[in-house]
Amino acid sequence: MKRTIAAILAADVAGYSRLMAQDEEDTLRRLAAAKAVFREHVAAFRGRVFNTAGDAILAEFPSGVEALRAGIAIQTDLDALDGADPPGRRVRFRMGLTIGDVVEVDGDLLGDGVNIAARLEGLAEPGGICLSRSLHEAVSGKVQANFRDIGPQRLKNIPRPVHAFRVTPTERADAPVARSRRAVVLRWGGAAAIGLLAAGLGGVFLLRPEWIRPAATPVAGARDDLIAVSVARVRQACFQDQVLLAGLVMPRRLLEVRPDREGLQVLQVQAEPLDTVRANQVLARLGRPGEPDSAATVLRSPVDGVVVRSAAAAGMPASARGPALFEIAADGAFDLEAEAPLSALGRLAAGQGVGVTPLGGGTRPGRVQRVASAIDPATQLGQVRIQLASGEGLRPGQSASGVVRVAERCGLAAPYAAVTREAEGPVVYLANSGRIEARPVTTGLASADEIEIREGLDARDTIVLKAASFLREGDRIQPVPVTR
Repeated sequence: MKRTIAAILAADVAGYSRLMAQDEEDTLRRLAAAKAVFREHVAAFRGRVFNTAGDAILAEFPSGVEALRAGIAIQTDLDALDGADPPGRRVRFRMGLTIGDVVEVDGDLLGDGVNIAARLEGLAEPGGICLSRSLHEAVSGKVQANFRDIGPQRLKNIPRPVHAFRVTPTERADAPVARSRRAVVLRWGGAAAIGLLAAGLGGVFLLRPEWIRPAATPVAGARDDLIAVSVARVRQACFQDQVLLAGLVMPRRLLEVRPDREGLQVLQVQAEPLDTVRANQVLARLGRPGEPDSAATVLRSPVDGVVVRSAAAAGMPASARGPALFEIAADGAFDLEAEAPLSALGRLAAGQGVGVTPLGGGTRPGRVQRVASAIDPATQLGQVRIQLASGEGLRPGQSASGVVRVAERCGLAAPYAAVTREAEGPVVYLANSGRIEARPVTTGLASADEIEIREGLDARDTIVLKAASFLREGDRIQPVPVTR
């Protein structure tokens, strides 16, 4: 079984049984439209839907940042999809997100990561998102969202409390707003919206009468035909070509320690698992039943290292042919035994640097030691051995992920939100003149916030930064420059 660490998104429809009881055909139609939105955004943020059942959807992502961005984009689009319908007929999903350890079985994912995400989903409000502390720490400062700490939560069939957060709206509380898909639509006129953008609120303000709910006091002189958009010049950036790995931490060289003769029993244990030991250090005292303590034999460590496992206990028999009393990782050195897909093996080579992140620990350096020349025909995965620079705090069998930086490529970059996915492929909306121009592009490598534009743009182009899915080619715009 393939074990890895992944960001998991779990979602289901609030009040699904009630909706089905009221109008089954209409509910199924709405659910199909909602799932199409799900799949679009999951793919756009490099995720994968790995399970669906009824109204439930489970997806995995390579990072917590992409998982939360996808969740916010999905909830925003679903809000616009049936926002004009009666509240009792709207399909509203609740979402739970976490980062955790999972096991892949025939394309499906199982494990704590999936279970916790599914339980957190029940804490979310309809149309809302609830996430674990692990995911909150991964996205803090990287995603434009506000969070409300709801503290440790006891979740069904999860042995330990999970500290949880709810995602809350990012708009100012004193600004009357109405949502429309990804855009934030103000009840104010064009000049006020542009002023807010210039003040640093960012975003796109679409001022069209059919999208704006009537304000309590209409603003005189509002320009209904104006679309104010945040724009910026295309910039240069460098992107890492990376290969993601996952596997288990294992001792580089494991030594078993047992007595060299029969008929002994353990009198005293002097080393415990995870103890650092020196060569010839006493691990245990052994003796024969009825003999005086002065006749005891000492069992010593053959090398410097770390005790990774001990079966020794006072009173138990000890034999030269029996189970080892101690297992020691020589020199305290550990490696990551990882797997990589067939498509990535050709890009890996001995000596490449790797950032390795053990489950529950920080990232530490490593280096590719060996890449398998053959793959497992059943899984289409090949073995990669990563030599870790430090074994401190590691234990055998601990799950870990790795990032191999294969190469670096520099070129034009655009924010993820600037690239829309059309039927013909990715498109960027240009603001080189007073009207919108849709430009097909070819994308490449990606970072946490941006994506490489390999073809379709040049350094002189000015692009729309956000909410481009609400624009159409030929729309009149008021560009509002934003510093990136």
